[in-house]
Amino acid sequence: MKNLVRFLSSFLFAHSIEQRKSKVSGNLEVLYANGKYVLDSAHVNYSFGGLHKVFQKVFAQFEINKREIKKVLILGFGTGSVASILQEEYKKEIKITGVENDEVVIELAEKYFSLNKYKNLTLHREDAYEFVFRCNQRFDLIVIDIFIDLNVPEKFTEEKFISQTGNLLSEKGILFFNLVIHNEKIRDKGAKLFKDLNSLAGKTEWCRIFAQQTENWVFVSQK
Repeated sequence: MKNLVRFLSSFLFAHSIEQRKSKVSGNLEVLYANGKYVLDSAHVNYSFGGLHKVFQKVFAQFEINKREIKKVLILGFGTGSVASILQEEYKKEIKITGVENDEVVIELAEKYFSLNKYKNLTLHREDAYEFVFRCNQRFDLIVIDIFIDLNVPEKFTEEKFISQTGNLLSEKGILFFNLVIHNEKIRDKGAKLFKDLNSLAGKTEWCRIFAQQTENWVFVSQK
């Protein structure tokens, strides 16, 4: 009965389940909202809330469910939001390489988000910047969703990183780069990022998506 009450009330208000302090991400909080767990930082959703809706929308727009995808790279794995869309919602038989640098996020993913449910997942606990320069695989789908709270660290928008990540795309691969727009400086960064992706990663399209009070620019590059 207690679980049922919590489930039903979660559609009215979010229940705070656990708060943690991370050296990488700052304040993190697991909430139980709308019948499921979500992970938030101080100002933005990290997994299974607004972020999940952003990727549901942009994946639908580019018909990812119909694409021939075998190998996926997720930079900024979080607690598995993108992986769940691909494997649980789209039922894709894929190999996933995830990279997540925050050990607290991984601990929370294991505790609340059933991390072991993902098939053929190799999860690396390391800096995504370093990972892409030592990686020698090619991927059909790459997702870059790397944030410290609201912001993408500068090194992940550098031409060197973008070029190398583009090199990891397979011949007909597709890449998604997520950016949260919360001030004019970030808009300017987004404009430059679009140009760099277009010249270094592949033909790039710009998608503007709103979800739970955030404005996201998702850049989509294809070989």
